[in-house]
Order: sequence, then C-alpha cells, then structure tokens
Amino acid sequence: MTNIAHVLVAGFRLAVGKGNDFMFKLINYPAKTEARGFYSNLLLAFPHIIFCAIFILFLSGCVFKELKKEVAILDQTSILQGTISSPSSHKKPLVVLLYQILKNEKKLVAYSIHHRPGTFTFIRLPGQYLIASFEDENEDFIYQSTEYANYIDNPRVLTLKPGKDIVSLDLRLKHPDDVTISEWPNLTSPATRATLDLPKISAGEIVTLEDQRFSPKNAQHGLWRPILFLQNVGGGVFFLEPFDPAKIPIVFVHGVGGNPQQWTSLIHHLDRIRYQPWIFYYPSGLRLHMNADFLIQSLSEILVKNKFKKLVVIAHSMGGLVSRSLINTIVEKDVELKFRVLFVTLSTPWGGHQAAQIGVDHAPAVIPSWIDMIPNSPFQQTLFQTRLSDHIEYYLFFSFKGGHNPFTNGNDDGTVSLLSQLKTEAQDAAIKTIGFNEDHTSILRAPHAIEKIEALLTTFADRD
Repeated sequence: MTNIAHVLVAGFRLAVGKGNDFMFKLINYPAKTEARGFYSNLLLAFPHIIFCAIFILFLSGCVFKELKKEVAILDQTSILQGTISSPSSHKKPLVVLLYQILKNEKKLVAYSIHHRPGTFTFIRLPGQYLIASFEDENEDFIYQSTEYANYIDNPRVLTLKPGKDIVSLDLRLKHPDDVTISEWPNLTSPATRATLDLPKISAGEIVTLEDQRFSPKNAQHGLWRPILFLQNVGGGVFFLEPFDPAKIPIVFVHGVGGNPQQWTSLIHHLDRIRYQPWIFYYPSGLRLHMNADFLIQSLSEILVKNKFKKLVVIAHSMGGLVSRSLINTIVEKDVELKFRVLFVTLSTPWGGHQAAQIGVDHAPAVIPSWIDMIPNSPFQQTLFQTRLSDHIEYYLFFSFKGGHNPFTNGNDDGTVSLLSQLKTEAQDAAIKTIGFNEDHTSILRAPHAIEKIEALLTTFADRD
C-alpha cells in the first residue's frame, strides 16, 4: 500500500471520524468506482471511508500545500518559559506581560494570568521580547503604581531564535516603592487589546450554538489550517447565557475536527436552573499543549471576573486529552482554593491512535496534533504523571459499537480502539468506567449516556 493511501485512508479517518456530519455527507453521496487488488479489498472492508479517501485524493494537493505553510510557521516557534513569584500578602492574580520590540518600540503582544505563583509560558516566533508582570490587586486588569510589579532582569531584552527555547527565567515581583512598569498596561483598553496577537480568543463572550463560527466548515479549518482558524474565526471559552454565581459552570470540550454544536443534545437536557453551559472552541490541528494553554488561560481570565467553587468539565474524544491538562493544572496550582471538579470524558483515545502514527510517518505534511496523538506519545504520558486529588471526581465513558479495524489495533467504536479508550492509567484514575453500545459520535446523543451524566451532575451539585 502506498504512503499516500495510508494517510488518506487512515489519517483522515482519524481527522473526521465516522458519524461526523461531514463524513455522513460523504458516505451517502452516490458514486461509481472500480478498484482492483488490495485497494478493492480495502475499500470493500471499509465502505464508510471510500468517499473520504476519494475526497482527500481530490483535495490532497491544495490541502497539504496550505498545511505545509502553516507547519513551517509553527516550526519556527520557540518557548519563553520561567517562574513567577511575589512577596505580596494580597494573594491576588499575577499578570505576566509579553512585549515585542519592533522598530525600537515596545508592543504588547500577549499576556497570561496566574492565580498562584508558578510557571509561565509563551510560544513565540523569532524576535526580541521583554517580559514584565504585576499583581492585579483590585482585579481590574489595569496596572497601578500601588501594585507589586517587576521586569525580568530590570529589564532584559530577550532575543528568541528559531527553534531555540529560552527557559528558566526568573520573574520576582517587587514592592511598589521599588519598581514601576513604565508602559502602564491597561488590558481592558480596546487599543491595547488590538495589539494582541490573538484578539479573537474569547473569555466569556455570550453566544448561541447557532453562531456561524461554530460551523462544521470552520471546524475543519481548525484541523487543517489552525493558524488561519485563529486569525479568522478565533476560539476560547464561550457562554450561552450571562454568568450566574448561583449556577455551576459546565465546560464542554469537543474533539478533533469537532465544534460546539455537537453538544446540542446534552445541553438541551441540562437543568438550566442549576447549571450554566460554557463551550470551549479551539483549532484541533494545533499541538495539544497549545490548545490546553488556550483553555487554561481563558478560564483563568474568567475566574478573575467571576467567582465559582465548583466546575464540571465534559470532554469528547481528543478533547479529553486537552481537558486532562486543565485538570492537572487545577491539581498542581489550586492548592488553597480547592475547586471541586466533576470530570467526565467520552470516547477519549487515552492511548492515542495508530492512524496518527501513519500520518506522521507518511503524510506530505503533518497536522501538528497528530504528533501528540501517536500511541503513547510524550504528551499522553505526561498527563498521568499528575495524580488526581480528592476534590476531582473523574468518570470514564467509552463507546464500543464498531468492529475490528487494523488501523485502530483491534476492536473499536468506529474511530478509536477500545485499547486506547481503556488505557490502564485512565481507568485507574476513574471512580467508575462505563461502556455504551454507541459509536464514536452517537454517544454524544445517546439517551442512556445523557441520563448517566444527568445523574452524576445531580449528585455533584447536591454534595457540599
């Protein structure tokens, strides 16, 4: 079997999944085809991917050409990483600011919010940068001279080269009498936010599920052209109603090639008096740690403005991997706040997907998230290095209505193998593992699965 056939049949199967609306249209389109030898046997064995393969054969040239351009840009990026600490007794959010030096002028291009001292990370293209920080004592996202602040090395210009990370940076805040940030950042200013590299990342924008940004077409852009997605579509955490401190937030996280509309059935069954649905929308083609950072930063910004003590995270497929990074961050950094979290994953490939390995080995260009989806990738292994604490309640839902597929290492749910869904470490972390006679996406609409989730939500909400 040729390399391109491998990636077209297996790689795109991973990308869209059986049951995706896009796949549904493809497998129901009438067509005539003849195949001989191995290809004939392959297509007869897997009729639901025939038209997927044909479609990608038609588009592979332009799709992989554009993907190559985006991957080339991502390959130029490097990491700026360090630790932030403060002697302040206020224990308020710490805002880390990243400025880029352009034509001898400083431009604020990114920031991150930290509710506790710890590690900060920026992923950037080559250039010269300056890092500053302040403690947002009154939580207004505006720096005042009465707030603790500092630069790195008072200040030091950091020259970032292609593929060369700068780590172990030390950012220690000082008393207001000892330092002043000369740029006087105001993160609420439209002029300031316009200079940010990712102005379309939401942290609480109120929308409807019918928002045009959530279309299947845009979701596919997020898979195949993630940079274009961020520029033109955006992403982040969206609200379906104004924040209500009396309601428990439920964050829904879609999978690869997915979109928030896939959660419609479950959201319609929610008790909207007790719960408020939030949806995380992201470009699923990006490296998973990048998407996890988007989720963490969006929720961190929301938490500054809106206080809550309980949180529910419900994730599908690859979204479970992204969400586990969030859960680990809560465990590692939220020592004092002690969030109570209910975490539910559906059909998550905890052990990765063999099609991702085929794609990385043979594709003309590699979707970045495939790298993290290779079976037992370093990303997957790091997820289980953090043990879930007592205030995290985790339930693992898996689907098994599929068959035997050589691309998924045995029995599967039409997309992800049972071996991957039921990875030992994931089961060990779960309070309970529950199986459903559904395929990879029908589990999102299955009445029995929705009933189980409703029961878990009720118990979680009633518990002190």
